Amino acid sequence: MKYTAERVNRYIQENRFEELIAFSEARHQLQFEMLFNEIHVVDMDCANDFHTDVVMVTGPSSSGKTTFSNRLAKYLTEDGYNCTVVSIDDYYLDRETIMKRQLDSGRVPAHENDFDYETLDAFDVPFFKKQMRAYLRGEEITLPSYNFTTGKREQGTQKLISTKKDMIIVEGIHALNPELIRGVDFSHVFKVYICPFDSYTEQTDGDVLLLPRQVRFMRRAIRDNVKRGSALPDTMGMWPGVRNGEEKYIKPVKKYADFFFNSSLEYEIAFLKAGIGRLYETLSKKEREAFEKFVPVSALEPFLPKTDFEIPKESIFNEFFMR
Repeated sequence: MKYTAERVNRYIQENRFEELIAFSEARHQLQFEMLFNEIHVVDMDCANDFHTDVVMVTGPSSSGKTTFSNRLAKYLTEDGYNCTVVSIDDYYLDRETIMKRQLDSGRVPAHENDFDYETLDAFDVPFFKKQMRAYLRGEEITLPSYNFTTGKREQGTQKLISTKKDMIIVEGIHALNPELIRGVDFSHVFKVYICPFDSYTEQTDGDVLLLPRQVRFMRRAIRDNVKRGSALPDTMGMWPGVRNGEEKYIKPVKKYADFFFNSSLEYEIAFLKAGIGRLYETLSKKEREAFEKFVPVSALEPFLPKTDFEIPKESIFNEFFMR
């Protein structure tokens, strides 16, 4: 689908932006209902009274995996499941360990960010499998927590105790990689691929101005600036590696997905325009020239900025809606 600046701007100019938000969120709600029904049908096929199912959720960076997973968990919990979201990111190896391993393997980094943090080898897969197997045996486990500021994995506080009707939601870039749960005997495995698939044009018959990957870049830049204190140049420096990781590790496993969720929201461009504009103002002349490779400023010009609005508490966009 293609959204137009003309339509988004009209809702802003006519003070009807809340309607556009409602339309956009309704599209997501419909997808959730379809997904829930499919998961429920698959689960009904299970003949074992005591079972643990798993929903694997993946997608490229800034697709909304975390908020999507938590929202799905809420729906499944309301349906009687003992449902928990497990983030693969919490199973990262310590940053120093990742760098040392890659240096020992012969990697010569061009700069301090030039390490592959997207590869499956950057995660403690054996520990993840060990915990999942223990959980399936009925043992209590404590999930780890990864501190992205220190670059170290820490002891978490969330404990999991197996019950009669369990549903684990595993989210992360490698969730659809068969190796992640090879040898872990979940009753059913349902795989979801989430990504914004829609683009933006100026008018209905116009050329594409913004691609989904550029929307994701803006989402990430704004989120990382607020949550991780990262300046826009930091995101620009990391983004090529992120994109390379997506091509290497995420795109090849799309074929395993049972369900594709489109996380695009028509109204978000108004907020992204304002947020990325604020960060753009902090750039030097040289940095602004480099920024053009990620999102051309001319592509944003047709859109009106807007930040003075509210969105539903369960909206996937809350992951990036930071003011």
